[in-house]
Amino acid sequence: MFALYLFSAIVGGGLLVFSLFGGHDSHHGDVGHGSFGGHGGHGGHGGHGGAGHHDAHGHNPVQWLSLRTLTYFLFVFGGVGAVLTKTWNAATMPLVLLLSVAAGIGIGGAVAMAFNYLRQTDSGASDSDETFVGLPGSVTLPFGSGGMGKILLQRGDRTYELLARPHDAAAKGASKWKSVIVVEMKGGTAFVTPSDDPAYREIATINQSQE
Repeated sequence: MFALYLFSAIVGGGLLVFSLFGGHDSHHGDVGHGSFGGHGGHGGHGGHGGAGHHDAHGHNPVQWLSLRTLTYFLFVFGGVGAVLTKTWNAATMPLVLLLSVAAGIGIGGAVAMAFNYLRQTDSGASDSDETFVGLPGSVTLPFGSGGMGKILLQRGDRTYELLARPHDAAAKGASKWKSVIVVEMKGGTAFVTPSDDPAYREIATINQSQE
């Protein structure tokens, strides 16, 4: 078991270091907005949006399946397990496993909740959500029956992973979209349309004229 704990700690630690120094920002989802690094900076950006869209920050299970949450879980699970395995006797290994899993879930969940709170309250947010409008992105988590998914896009020299929903809630075939364009931002969530949508050029033109 020590090898498993050590491996988890190394992988989690490596992902954590990369998220801090690799320049990868994610909105999402933690929960996430989440993803690594933070909300985006995987911190959370507040958004604005039109009426008729639902706030994407409810208790959506997608938000808990972020790379950031997994990173913290692996690091804490592995670290706690490795230390306790070396300091406690063999008879306590089942307890060590239980404590390691509990610690990993606890810390991972706490981090996810913290970033989700920042997104929902706009704490530490910048006024940059509007600059995502008009940018193309690729779908990393297909839109499910609930309409929620994730996209990856480039803004300047940084990469962001955002929670996303179809701009047209009644759009057909959204689960098969591969490339999209951000039409609107609301509460840190991108509302998107497929990149072959006729409106793409108009939105892109408007976005470029504002740069």
